[in-house]
Amino acid sequence: MKISKPELDKITKFMLEADKLKAVDRRGWVIRKVHKPEHVADHSYSTALLSYILAKKLGLNANKCIIMALTHDINEVITGDIATRAKERLQKVNNADKSKIEHNNTLKMLGYLDKSSESHLRKILAELKTRKSKEAQLVDQADKLDYILQLIPYHKHIKKDIDVEEFFETAARRITIPELLYIYNKVKKQVYNER
Repeated sequence: MKISKPELDKITKFMLEADKLKAVDRRGWVIRKVHKPEHVADHSYSTALLSYILAKKLGLNANKCIIMALTHDINEVITGDIATRAKERLQKVNNADKSKIEHNNTLKMLGYLDKSSESHLRKILAELKTRKSKEAQLVDQADKLDYILQLIPYHKHIKKDIDVEEFFETAARRITIPELLYIYNKVKKQVYNER
């Protein structure tokens, strides 16, 4: 089956936009003054890999998890990374407004694609947002666990224990799957043993 030139043009435009995630710094690390922090694309890759491995082990649809994870922050091409904080009052944007902004910018990004691809990704990202499927729950929690894993190399650059604890506190609200909770607790213990 061939892909039409207009569809290839749309794919090209989408990818040129999506690739801008390679230059969007993860805001939580910037706030904590981590030198040369990871980018959103780095985070999406790690979340996708973690989601895939865990989904396969848990008997879930690993391919769906990869797609969810790779596209879950696609809006940040336009939005930038708006950090979620343990205390919402410390955020630049409250959670309700953040959700609306991110949703609208996700739709803008997906609008670069042909109708079939746009519809498919909209459906998958809507499933992720509602967290009703086991795959969506896994990816949502792997998203949080990824920045906990990133604390292993980054925590040494964060001066205050209270600032490190904020990452754990924020993730702990969402991580409930026993296997992910196990990794979360193991990393937390390691980080505090090294501090």
